[in-house]
Amino acid sequence: MSNVTDRSCYTPFWAGIENNWYKNAALDAVWKPEYDKLVEELVDRRAPYIYPFAGDVLRVVDRENNTSFSSENQNCGYYILTRAYQMPHTRQKWLDAVKREETHVHVCPICKTQNHLLHFHPDILREYGTNPPWCRTCNYVVRRYTKFWNEDTKQRLGVMMTRLDEACPCDICGASFSLAEHVFTYYSFGGKAVDLLYPNLFANICPDCFGKAFFDYRRGSPRKRLTALYDLFLFIGKVPTRDFENLFYLYRDRESIVKLVSLLQRMRTPSGYAEEFGSFFAALVKSGVLPEGSKKMVIGTMTLSKDGHLCLSLPEKEIDDFLLAEGIAHDKEVSYPAYSFRADWELFGSKGRTFVEYFGLMSNPDYAAKAKVKTEIALAAGIELIAMFPGTDWKAMMLNWKKNNVSGKERLDAPPQANPFVKAEREGKAEKQEEML
Repeated sequence: MSNVTDRSCYTPFWAGIENNWYKNAALDAVWKPEYDKLVEELVDRRAPYIYPFAGDVLRVVDRENNTSFSSENQNCGYYILTRAYQMPHTRQKWLDAVKREETHVHVCPICKTQNHLLHFHPDILREYGTNPPWCRTCNYVVRRYTKFWNEDTKQRLGVMMTRLDEACPCDICGASFSLAEHVFTYYSFGGKAVDLLYPNLFANICPDCFGKAFFDYRRGSPRKRLTALYDLFLFIGKVPTRDFENLFYLYRDRESIVKLVSLLQRMRTPSGYAEEFGSFFAALVKSGVLPEGSKKMVIGTMTLSKDGHLCLSLPEKEIDDFLLAEGIAHDKEVSYPAYSFRADWELFGSKGRTFVEYFGLMSNPDYAAKAKVKTEIALAAGIELIAMFPGTDWKAMMLNWKKNNVSGKERLDAPPQANPFVKAEREGKAEKQEEML
């Protein structure tokens, strides 16, 4: 064996396959000659990269025998490799393919590193085939950034990955550091992890400063800690939720990344605020982020928008405040014609009626069914219905509607919503919330 093949899982000399270590009595009991034919076809199509696709054969076995070999044990994949090695003609094809692939070098278009394809992880070849779009290390990084992947991010990542060994001063503490040993460094507030590489696409954040952003900062008085929470609210421009991890992905510039990390370094974690003030929601109220009288409901959060509208979730408040800031006249909780359902908003300024719905709980079957009914009612009544969902770029949708419907020469006033908190006790009941969906 060469230096290339002796460390590869794509040869018959990996993990004792040539020694028949992976015999399986249960598989032997259901094995049929036609399954050997499937192994032959697999070798013809994929050799030497058989292992990533061994599950294709096992799934056929499972389907025909009501078994679960493809999912219960990864060693069953080695059983397929053993069959390929036991049959002389497939063994030779496999060995010839290994020899051929010794010179197959992959150049990563992201970081420019060169790696033998025989050293790639099976998961990468299973997903992308034998012409993967990036190397194993970049694959780890790219998968985390797919939802905001664009040409700018791709270019920044390429530059960063080619300079991992270069030392640079941290934009926060000034200490010199490199990312060479930190490609897989990440931190979490208890939920989704954030890796160190992301903020370093846009700024220079050392591992120590990054880690401090996830530390539960307890120094100072309770008022000081509440002030820090309010400062975060002012910075991000919306009510913070417990998923602080997602705040990092709001920004793609040096100044904002540095500001966010610096703010988080002097804050308690979401769990820390909940521990100190009874709940994270209570901390939002005590800090002044949410007005007094805001209350947690069965679903969502009841609070007031800046124009006094009663909102039943924090995203609703954010949207309502945006409509106010953009001068889009609107009313809240408007009834559908001849039905008891209510729309989140009606917008004023177009020739016809325009309703807006924020459908935030579509994973709930009953909620999704009512959303479908609302859509059908609006269509039948000739009402333009703008549907928003978590992840929707609703700001762009609202600005586009404003551009097409509001002249900008005058500001229409919506009918006022009188005394919104007078209704709070009634609206807070579970059955009333259900109606308001």
